Amino acid sequence: MGGKHAALFLMTIAAMRKTMTLATHLTKHGAALVALLGSLLFTSLAQSQGSVRPEVYKPLSEAQEALKSMQTDVALKLAADALAVPELTAVERNAIMRTRAVAATQAQNWGLVIESLEPLVVQAEMSSVDKRPMLETLVSASQQIKDYPRLVKWARQYLQEGGPNAAVRAVMIQVLAVLGQHAEVVKEMQEKMRLDEAAGKKTGEEELRLLAVSFRNLKDEAGYQVTLRNLLTNYPRKAYWSETISRLARSPSLNQRLELDLYRLLEASDNLEETDEFTDMVQLALRAGLPAEAQRVLAKGYEKGALGKGAAATEHAKLKAEAQKKFQEDDKLFAQLEKSAKDGKNLADLGDVHASQQNWEAANAAYARALAAGGLRREQEFRLHYAISLIKAGQKEQAREQLQAVQGDATAVEIAKLWQLLAR
Repeated sequence: MGGKHAALFLMTIAAMRKTMTLATHLTKHGAALVALLGSLLFTSLAQSQGSVRPEVYKPLSEAQEALKSMQTDVALKLAADALAVPELTAVERNAIMRTRAVAATQAQNWGLVIESLEPLVVQAEMSSVDKRPMLETLVSASQQIKDYPRLVKWARQYLQEGGPNAAVRAVMIQVLAVLGQHAEVVKEMQEKMRLDEAAGKKTGEEELRLLAVSFRNLKDEAGYQVTLRNLLTNYPRKAYWSETISRLARSPSLNQRLELDLYRLLEASDNLEETDEFTDMVQLALRAGLPAEAQRVLAKGYEKGALGKGAAATEHAKLKAEAQKKFQEDDKLFAQLEKSAKDGKNLADLGDVHASQQNWEAANAAYARALAAGGLRREQEFRLHYAISLIKAGQKEQAREQLQAVQGDATAVEIAKLWQLLAR
């Protein structure tokens, strides 16, 4: 169980650098941004008519009409004419910059958008209501010219001004990840997750993957583990199962007695694939005295093409013969075990044998008798095996009771939690 998905999340940033369509959800609303900026412009121009000289007001009002009819080039020229008027007042310059920003946004001239809006959004006297659409436009324009530090700067101010568009924070987090500012990614993601929870919605999978990448880069194993579990809980993909189980298998505190149960999880999550995974599980099943399970896993490995090929084909054949021999030996003793099993230990062993043969009803009956008889050794293992058998029989509620009763051994408790997730 060698962690074949150990580099799973590290691919996220590389893939993002190639595609880098970070703000599509912002830029696709470009028309809306133009309209919003325009409404601010037209209101501002009407309000400032008395304080703007005629030689400035005339080209600006004509530019407004040109914008309404989508004559962007005309509007830009008229704004330039207004800007050329000598001794502009602060009010006049602001009105010109707003006009030019709207025209430049409409023309997708992102450099000019930035040049026009940046002097406006730093003005202390401007209200947050006026600033927000400008800041949102600056974020989008910065993305278009791939000026990511600038994007982060204006996204932060947008959020500080109470901007309501959640996509701005999402884009900023992606950019911070690409810039390698992992501590900032964690900080912003924690705030985003808090806001998502307050709004009653799940945080997106890709955002959680970015958070996982940042935790790994910061060597924060606890944070990474929590994020991986969050991904597994909300987006239970095969790869997340594989990595979670592989990490548990590599844990220094792993209880070696429960290795076979880890492989059962690997199989149940459709991750039993590699040759050594099949052979390891077979050998563990044989050591546990469960040759029927060993035979079933061998058959699956041959069916999938993981066994019986190449230089190891002879070894696989020997393993198959060993499993067959042990099955025949145990089959002769099985009837005797069924008759003699009276105490908790022997009844639990009987349940394990039935479970290895996938006789779930018989297994559950034996496990129930064992629980009633008491005197169980390693009760956490017993409850775990009983729960798995109940899940396989479709009795998930009863299985949940057994899984919740697994206590003490850290490995058993963790495996029980994972089965609860798998059996939802």
